[in-house]
Amino acid sequence: MKEDRWSSWPLMDEEVLVVESEEGFIFNLPFSLYKRLAAEADLEREGVHPRVVRDMFGNKRTLLRTDRNKGLEIRAWLSLVVSEKHNSYFITEVEELKAQK
Repeated sequence: MKEDRWSSWPLMDEEVLVVESEEGFIFNLPFSLYKRLAAEADLEREGVHPRVVRDMFGNKRTLLRTDRNKGLEIRAWLSLVVSEKHNSYFITEVEELKAQK
């Protein structure tokens, strides 16, 4: 799963991108949302290490790369948190497919 492809994906400021593949998940979050969520959950303690990047418009975003199990947990948690507490954001989910040979 190529992280760089998803870090430069054109997203709206309020958009959370969740990319699922066979290897795991990549979460591309607005940095402002990540800062709020970091106060609620210690993701680094869970083994998830954020990487701050700039999108194609120069906005700060946070990338989280996880294995499959941790990604399923974070995806479920994010769905709840965004719908209940941070409803100015929305989630877009994409499944990465392998090319057939």
